[in-house]
Amino acid sequence: MHEVKGRDRSLAKAQSLIEARISIDVVGNRGSGRTAFMDALAARLHSMDWMVLAVRGVASLKSNPFAALSLSGIIEPLSPRRVGGVIEDVARQLMDRVRSDRCVILLDDWNDLDEASWGVVEFVRGETGVPLVISRLQGLGARHTPSGLPASTLVNTSAIDMLPLPFEDLDDILATHLGGPVDTATSRRIYAKCGGNVGLALALVDATRRDERLIAVQEGMWTAVGELWSPSLRTVVEMHLEDLGQPARDAIEVIAMIGPADVETVRRLVAWETLELLEERGLIAFVPAVPHNLVSVVPPLFVGYFRHDTLSSRRIRLTEQITSSLGDGTVVPQASGTWHAEPAPETQHAVFAGMLRERARTRRLLAAFEWENAPSVRTAAAYVEALAQSDLDTVADTISQVFETTDPHSGDMASRAEYHRLRARWMAYGLGDVEGAIAFLDTQRTELSAYGRILDAASVSILADLRTAPKGFEAALAVADGLPEAVQVALLEARIHVLTIAGRLSAAADAYEQLRQLDPRRERTLPRVLAAIGSLARGLFSEGYRELVNGWEEARGTLDLDAFSGFSAGLAYAYLHTGDMDRLGELVDVALSTGATAPLPPGVFPSLLVAAAVRASSQGQRLLNEKYAGVARASLTYSCALPGQSPVWVYAMEALAQGRHQDAADLLWDDALTLRDRGAVFAAELQMLAAADLVPEATRLAELDLVLASTPDMAVFRAQRVYLEARMRRRVPELLAAGRACEVYGRFGMAIAAYQRAADGAAEDGDLALEADARRRGRELNAQQGGRRLGSVGSGARLSLLTKREREVADLVASGLSSREIAETLVLSVRTVESHVLSIMRKLEVSSRDLIGERLSEAEPFGRQSAVPAVVGSPRPRRP
Repeated sequence: MHEVKGRDRSLAKAQSLIEARISIDVVGNRGSGRTAFMDALAARLHSMDWMVLAVRGVASLKSNPFAALSLSGIIEPLSPRRVGGVIEDVARQLMDRVRSDRCVILLDDWNDLDEASWGVVEFVRGETGVPLVISRLQGLGARHTPSGLPASTLVNTSAIDMLPLPFEDLDDILATHLGGPVDTATSRRIYAKCGGNVGLALALVDATRRDERLIAVQEGMWTAVGELWSPSLRTVVEMHLEDLGQPARDAIEVIAMIGPADVETVRRLVAWETLELLEERGLIAFVPAVPHNLVSVVPPLFVGYFRHDTLSSRRIRLTEQITSSLGDGTVVPQASGTWHAEPAPETQHAVFAGMLRERARTRRLLAAFEWENAPSVRTAAAYVEALAQSDLDTVADTISQVFETTDPHSGDMASRAEYHRLRARWMAYGLGDVEGAIAFLDTQRTELSAYGRILDAASVSILADLRTAPKGFEAALAVADGLPEAVQVALLEARIHVLTIAGRLSAAADAYEQLRQLDPRRERTLPRVLAAIGSLARGLFSEGYRELVNGWEEARGTLDLDAFSGFSAGLAYAYLHTGDMDRLGELVDVALSTGATAPLPPGVFPSLLVAAAVRASSQGQRLLNEKYAGVARASLTYSCALPGQSPVWVYAMEALAQGRHQDAADLLWDDALTLRDRGAVFAAELQMLAAADLVPEATRLAELDLVLASTPDMAVFRAQRVYLEARMRRRVPELLAAGRACEVYGRFGMAIAAYQRAADGAAEDGDLALEADARRRGRELNAQQGGRRLGSVGSGARLSLLTKREREVADLVASGLSSREIAETLVLSVRTVESHVLSIMRKLEVSSRDLIGERLSEAEPFGRQSAVPAVVGSPRPRRP
């Protein structure tokens, strides 16, 4: 039943609706997991002593009255006689079965049900009020009969949509199905192709495994070999398309042939009615882009079907149709008004991931064609940049071949310099040969005159990122008058990079202002991201956050994978800065599913993996943290120098999720000292503060002060340092002041934690006015942030160690109940409650019962704490 992973909330909702005797429509596309959901719901209800009457529609028996009811076994076999007499008998039998108040009818594949069975079921529901759960296809009328007859009555029915699964849930399902983990690159390709549709994903892995395109390698890891397509998938895809009429069938293939296209172009080929039908059926999606919305076939696996299995005559006919419609200059006006609903977030993410990968694939094909037909340093660089957007294992040999067979002198000096810089970056980040990359740059610069300074910039940047910045790097990156503009841009970009690494943020901001004079349209991603991150650290929250969001939206709209990956890494840092774990989860999910694991641009994949690990740790997801740690050990063989790019973060989050807080703090601290010694002061300070946040120690705070003294720009880090001191010394007024400072700087998660600790401390001191002020500030800030989960490194990790019963006891302890009162509330013995309390104290690492509430409040925003039950022994309010 692993296909229902990720559907826990939907199952709980279905259960509560049934208990309220409300009927449910489970709606989704083929392969979305409707049947698995119905089976899981039936098992859950059975375990709660409900009588479940299960019926399944069978398409081949739709013309046979009562076939479905009879075959389900919930009515006695019927003797041959005229239908009129049978109806009364069937209805009577079914009504006799549903007399219990705890009875439910589950009707799977409603679209394939015979009309007579449906008519009797509807009659019985109306007479008895028995709740009915049906599973039906998306896009078909909710209040029609299975054959399409309109119904005049409207029953109070709720709908549960089988939305695409998030990336991580689908990945876990595939690993369970295959009996071993799937390598990250392959898992992302499967997710992008199938759009989160679990049925299609399972069909894809089974088919490609049979064809040996999906194979198990070392330690049982499954990986893809070549293209993820199999001829046996044809039947699966055709099942989704079989009931489309000819216009709709032609339309979806035309859209697949022309690729992700703007609405205006598609509208010239396909009628609005057909587009609406396809969208209702979930076979196309509209995604915001610049300058026009794009239309794409979903999931992208269908595009592969049309590419491989279309008849030649059909392809010729449709190609002629496209040519005749688009080649005469005629433009069909766009319809006015709102004509489509925006896809759900999960659908948008899956569609967008597929579109980005499709755009990257098109770019690779075009770049390959240009290089093969006119090999030069210019076309080679474009081809390698396109290839570098793919995962390392799939493109390394091709990139090496391009470099080895391209004449390095086939172009002007500017093109040659960019080509050599790209080759050195590939050697350093793609192959891990830093020394070889630096030596290569040294040998090439002498032939390039002034353009050799571009290679100087590359050398300094690589050394600062992967080793240590050379002494006197400022002179090597000095911008002199008269240098070509491309050289000035390269020098300034490297200068921003190295100064940011060193924590000299004001100097980096000055260099960025110089760069903006040369690049007024801000087309270079890395400097924009670094400048925005620097603004966040300097306390200019609105400026830095706005730049990252705008850059991310621009890259998303233009389908620029390099820019999207870079801004995703920067925005992940921003969400960690604010503590917005909800938005961070959405960002990381879509960014990783687009294939953002390539070594170029440098540091992007480590940043996203670290962000994903911190978020998983904040939610106490131990298994997910262990998975991320495995990915890091396999793929992150070096540590970049910008904040949040060291793989040690991932290992520390693994330890934290396992309850080893001291080990996590030690890992971060020791690696921070290494970074400091390398000159990566910005990253070192961030890790030192994280270590001190996990396990505050006076000696470490004193050492941190020495490092902070060298970077006067780090206003936000200084505010965090004040908070940590006040927290360790339990100084309530200073906690409140630190919370206000963190709030101004956009550290909302930390501000809420400071207000919570200040409130708890004031309550212990009996200062009711100060306690009320702190709690008011916390509630107001939480409301301003929309009630989203705001946390920090380690928030929530301890809670994952508690069992369900221990969490119940901990909440009641925090509410102020005694052990005897808790025992009466939970119907336990006092001795059992005391045993639970001791276990909770050990797991939360607190020395007294009174500190349990403080530990819980660290992971719960204001407004989410449990209330004290009004009467001891009364039912406890459910946690939201």
